[in-house]
Amino acid sequence: MKTLKNFKEYCGETLGALVNPVKNQMGVDLEGFWDELENVCHSPYGASAGFSGFIYYSETVSFWRAHRSDIKALMNEEADNMGESVLNMVCGFVGLKDYETEEIARALYGNYDDDLDQIYNVFAWFALEEVANAYSNWSYELEH
Repeated sequence: MKTLKNFKEYCGETLGALVNPVKNQMGVDLEGFWDELENVCHSPYGASAGFSGFIYYSETVSFWRAHRSDIKALMNEEADNMGESVLNMVCGFVGLKDYETEEIARALYGNYDDDLDQIYNVFAWFALEEVANAYSNWSYELEH
């Protein structure tokens, strides 16, 4: 049965902490949320294709600032699973290929700097894409 509670349990503690914030940021009901997550997964551009609540820097940067600790916890978990450092993993994000390691490190570990808004934007998209990928996997498992 597709409930938000069941999905969050499937996601585990770290990713599950971002499910409600992503849904709230999108401003959709539950069925709309499921649909939007599927759309993120099917988009050849991922979150950068533009999804409700994750389009403008004013939205994505505020999302990053509000949920920074949860997003960084997820980044840490993912990097550990890959056997690399968070900074190394994040430097590999497609949306950050034009940035220097030092700039990305400042965005990850430093105080807010509006010169780094495009990097924060990518961090918010990371959260959206991770929730969407988990939804796609969960939905597949429910159907099979």
